[in-house]
Order: sequence, then C-alpha cells, then structure tokens
Amino acid sequence: MLNSKDYKLFDLISIPFKIVPAQTIATIFYMLLDSLVPAYQTLVIAFFINTATDIFNNRADFSEIYMPIGLIMAYLIVTHLFPSIMQIIETAGRNKLNVILKKEIVLKRARLEYKHIENNETWELVHRVCEDPVGFFMNGFNNVLSGINLLIGTISLLIIVMSSTFITGIVIMLVSIPLFYIAMKTGKENYTIGLEAQKIKRKYTYLADILSNRDYAEERSLFGYSPAISERYDKLYEKSYKIEKKIQIKSFINLKSGSIVALLIGIVIVGLLLPSLNKGELSIGLFISLVTAIFSLVQRMSWQLSYTMQQHARVKEYLKDFSEFSKLSEKENADDVPADVDNFMFHSLEFKSVSFKYPGAERNVLDKCSFKLLNGKNYAFVGENGAGKTTIIKLLVGMYDEYEGDILINDKNLRDYSFAELKGLISVVYQNFSKYALTVKDNIRLGNILKHDEEKINRIISDMNLVGMIRELEFGVDTYIGKVKKNSKDISEGQWQRLAISRLLYSSSKINILDEPTAALDPLEESRLYEMFRDINLNRFTIYITHRLGAAKISDEILVVSEGHIAEQGSHEQLMQYKDGIYQNMFESQKSWYEAESKVHNV
Repeated sequence: MLNSKDYKLFDLISIPFKIVPAQTIATIFYMLLDSLVPAYQTLVIAFFINTATDIFNNRADFSEIYMPIGLIMAYLIVTHLFPSIMQIIETAGRNKLNVILKKEIVLKRARLEYKHIENNETWELVHRVCEDPVGFFMNGFNNVLSGINLLIGTISLLIIVMSSTFITGIVIMLVSIPLFYIAMKTGKENYTIGLEAQKIKRKYTYLADILSNRDYAEERSLFGYSPAISERYDKLYEKSYKIEKKIQIKSFINLKSGSIVALLIGIVIVGLLLPSLNKGELSIGLFISLVTAIFSLVQRMSWQLSYTMQQHARVKEYLKDFSEFSKLSEKENADDVPADVDNFMFHSLEFKSVSFKYPGAERNVLDKCSFKLLNGKNYAFVGENGAGKTTIIKLLVGMYDEYEGDILINDKNLRDYSFAELKGLISVVYQNFSKYALTVKDNIRLGNILKHDEEKINRIISDMNLVGMIRELEFGVDTYIGKVKKNSKDISEGQWQRLAISRLLYSSSKINILDEPTAALDPLEESRLYEMFRDINLNRFTIYITHRLGAAKISDEILVVSEGHIAEQGSHEQLMQYKDGIYQNMFESQKSWYEAESKVHNV
C-alpha cells in the first residue's frame, strides 16, 4: 500500500477507501448530506415562519403548520442522531486504518537502507513523518471532507442569498477570497516553523527521560547532575513553547481579524435588507432566514473555511515530507526472515582490497583492506576506536554495499547472497545490544525464530551460568524481565549481556561475531566472559571485535586494524615479537589493567 511516489490530497481519500471502503463511503455520504443542512435549515425556517405568520393572520389553515414542523423534526434528527452514529462508524474505521497504516510505516522503516538511519537529515525526516502519521492522515481525510462540506454548504447558502439580493453574495465572496489566501499562507508557514519546534521537543524529551528514567537513577544520584540537566530542559522547553505560542498567536490573529471584518460586513448587509423588508419586497420569514443564512455564511467563510484552508496547507506540507519518506531507498528483502542454513558448510571469509567511506564523508574508513579468515580458527580484530573494526562488520552483514573491492564467503561474492541468507549465516552481539522486555525464554529464542528447542535453551542457560538468576525469578524462564511490563523483574547489566550472547548461541549461524558487547565490564571480567564463550562455542567460527587486548589473547589469530587496513596479523606471541609494533605497544599500555585487576581478585 505504501508506494514510492508523490502523495497528493486525493490519496487522503483513496487510502482509507482501500482499507475501510464501507466506512469511507458512509463518511462521504454523511458529508454530502451534512453540507446541504445549512441551506435546508434556512429554507425550512423561512417556510415555518411564513406559515405561522399566515395562520396568525388567518390567511392559512392551522393544519398547514404540520408540514414545516415535520421538516424541522427531520432537520433535528439529522443534526443530532446522525453525528452519534457516524462517530461509531468512524471510530471502527479509524482503528483499522490505524493498525494497517502503522504496520506499513513500521515495515518501511525496517526496510530503509542503513545509511538513512546514520544520516541526520534523513533521520529527522523519518522522525517528522513517523511521529503521528495516522493522526495526519485522518485529520487530512477529515479536513478534505470538511473542505468539500463547507464548499457545498457555502455555495448552497450563496444561491439562497443571491436569489434575493445578488450584490450581497458578491460582497461576501470578495471579502472571503483574501481570507483564504492568508489562511493558506499561514498554514504553510506554521508547518515550516513547527519543524524547528519538533527538533527542540525531541531534545528536551530526551533530557526528561534522563531525569525520570530508572536506567539513569544511579548516576543521577552519584554525579548529582539533575539540576544542570533540568536547567537545560527548561531552556529548551521555553524555546519550543515560544515557537508554538508564536504559531498559535499568528493563526488566531489572522483568522479572528478576518472573522471580525467579515462579521461587520455581514451586519452592514443585513442593514441593507431592512428597506426591502419595510417595502414588503421580503417576507418576514424570508428576511429572518436570510439573516440566519448570512451570519452562518459569514461564520463559514471567515472562520470555519479559513481554518480548513489553513489545515489544508499544513497537511499539504506534511504530504511533501511523506512523499520524500516513501522514496527513501530500501534494502532489498530487508524484512525477510533468516534463511535456514543448517546444511551450509562454512570454509572461509575474505576481504579483497575493500575500500569504503560513509555517505557524505570525504575520507575512506577502510582503505584497500584485505584479509582471509579460515574455519577452524577464532579471530580477533583489535585497534583504536575509529580504526574501522565495526565498519568491517557493517559491510559483512550487508548494512552497506557501496564499497569497492570484493567480500567473499566460501569464495562466493557477498553480493550474490540474499539478505535472508546473510541473516541466517551471521549473528552479531553488538556493544549496544538490545534489551527486550520479554520473557527470559523469548529473549533467547529471538536468536533463531525458525526453531523452538527447549533442550537447547536449557543447555545455553546452564553454559552461560544463568541458572542462579533463573531460580530467583518467580516464573523461571517464563518470567518477564525489564522495566516495561507490570510485575516484570529487572536484571543486572552483566545478566543482560549473558542473555544477548545466549541469543547468538541459540542461532544456527555459521559466523559468530562479538562486537565489544562486554565493553561495560572491567577488563578482567570481560576476558573471563570471552573465555567462557570460547569454551562453549568451540565448534563454531567466531570473530571478536575489541580494543582490549586481554580478550584478544584467547583468539587463534589477531588482526590489528589501523587507518582502515590490516596493519599486523598473527597470534599474540607472534605480534608481541614485533619490535615497536602497534599490537605490542597497545598491549604494554593496557597490561597494567589486567595485573591490577588480577591482584584485586586474588586478595
């Protein structure tokens, strides 16, 4: 349903029609009926007053009053009963539209190429569009119908007014045209100004999260930064409030000033009708109904229709953003489930003179990087932050494919594998691994959604020393963990890390990567966890990404990444023999970490 195209106002009707056709047709029908109500009301009131006047003056029989009363009753039924019925219909349609449209937008976000996530400009666009898409579409849909409703209602009233006093209708139209232009211009300006307010709002919302979220409670207490953060929050909130206040004031002045002017003109026009009433050219019923029609028309033209036009301008600007969002490039088959790779036999992984730079960057992160890794060995990539270690992993898992050179798995080009195959072949535990507010069992099962193996789950829990944690949980592996669900149990950072690694162990992947998931631990504890993982994962090919060399020592071979290429490669003993080598210097600078930690643990 969500296509890459330029979305127009027509799509605000066509999309709901595709998803909820019955509710959309009912809403349109009610809109057409409601648009004729003002004209109907005007004529019925005139009919009733004239009939009542004729009966009072003995010019008509009393029974003739039943017809206008019946017509008034019909008016009351339409205006009081139908809105309640339509509210039920629209709520049902809105809920279904909400589910389907949100699902489409979530899928679009999931399919986006990774470069859009790391690019600030496109990520701001994604936030703007996805903040409240259903609200914008529903408001846009209702606004389009309101516009048509008001247009039909206005034309019908103008016809009634102009049938008795042509010049009055012309004056009303001439007054309203500039009001429409001002409303359109204001709506467009307000949307543009509002973008800046949204950026600021995201910033102070993040600060509010720091001030209130339990994840930051310990450091808030330890460092006492709450007053400083609170001050920054207040400044950003005040800045956003001023922008939004400016928008509201501007809208109010433009609309209200136009409304007052139009109202004064309406009073003048009513005054012009008095001579015709006095001369008998207008009946009392028609005069009263025309007065009602003129003030109703003024209200519609100067306030309701102007507001609708202003909202129309805002929705139109949003649709431009939505169109741009829909055209963002996607990763092919990004939402495919991982392929079953149980029968795949991994032999080798090779980078051949691979060069890569991030979109918009001037220099290469990887520069003619070459290496070959063989099954049967475990490898560690080490190097300073920014050397290119994580970039190697991003290319390997298919986050980016705009690189020069070749990446081969079993001598087959990486680009010849489907994304589903790569998902099945490679598992990664990242430094910023995710914490899922699910049960312990489901946290592990996410590692392989294609299978459910209770025996394997229990074995992993035992291997990862999580049995003690499970015993303390009320419902064991079926206990919800995290801080989202009511009565869920929170666990320590180290336990979250072990669960993240458990997901990798539960997967059927042939290439396993630990990208500094234990960076929050002390160096010695990190080494111990890696050693435990190595012992558990003996028969599976593993790559360790780290800048702590104590963890790298457990690998069969170490690759030192420096300035975007492999500067040194070999075992720990071999690399330590390179005089003034990068690895040797790094290890010597970090050696004290492990010596100090070891003494503490031995005490």
